[in-house]
Amino acid sequence: MRKITIIAPESFGYLDFLLKELQSLPETQAVFINYSNIKYTYSSVFDKLLNLFRKLVLKKNIKDLYKSKVVLNTVKSNGVQDYIIVVRPDKLELETVIALKAYAKNYYSFFFDAISNFPEKSSLIPYFDTVFSYEKEDVEKYNLTFITNFIYDFDSAKFKSSTCKIFNISSYDERFENLEKMASYFKSKELDYTILVRKEKAETSSLVTFIQEYIPLTKVKEYLLEADVLLDIQKENQYGLSFRVFESLGYKKKLITTNADIVHYDFYNPNNIAVVDVHNIQIP
Repeated sequence: MRKITIIAPESFGYLDFLLKELQSLPETQAVFINYSNIKYTYSSVFDKLLNLFRKLVLKKNIKDLYKSKVVLNTVKSNGVQDYIIVVRPDKLELETVIALKAYAKNYYSFFFDAISNFPEKSSLIPYFDTVFSYEKEDVEKYNLTFITNFIYDFDSAKFKSSTCKIFNISSYDERFENLEKMASYFKSKELDYTILVRKEKAETSSLVTFIQEYIPLTKVKEYLLEADVLLDIQKENQYGLSFRVFESLGYKKKLITTNADIVHYDFYNPNNIAVVDVHNIQIP
């Protein structure tokens, strides 16, 4: 029996597809430890004040310590694994990252984001047998192993006729300004589009639609299937391909992207993929 444990934060459902695929393999036991779901409850007001002291003086958060402890204890209870894969190891305590290796025949990490966005990850590389990244610059600089994201769903029976021309869903972050530029362009060209932006504090906009709650990936998929074109806005300092790219491949949709590096991939086809500069937007 091959045993696999994936340790990761909330992935909005993407890793659930991977887990399901692994669990469908013969002689395979796959477990997903979502450490975003591990919550610490203060036992008293004193406990809360003590944690405030830890954070300010010791730079330690009891919530993070508890999360790491639960992760390690869960792995211990499951026994030695053939593979342990940690996504965003910088969110765990260093002692836990080191201790987990004793329970893995093969100890891997997958860096979801560029190291320049989370520099602390670079110090964790030596603790893993292999570290995977979709950022070519990081692969070259830190001697990592290159891997892309993946097509998580490509069932052609699920294709629908389009009702929306262009679709994007994003969290509110540094990409928002560029999202608004793209939306303004679409509006000026009278193109039908839907851009959903998740932000905890609701706002109003004539260009995009703000939402406060996370939309499950199953619901997002409905939007994806109903669109003609998917919009992909890359994060600052990030050149690896996002899941939006692979959704466009899996669902056979056209793609508008700000990621110029996409032209270097073997699947690039200018008839299906438009690379745009947000400072001079021109879409054929």
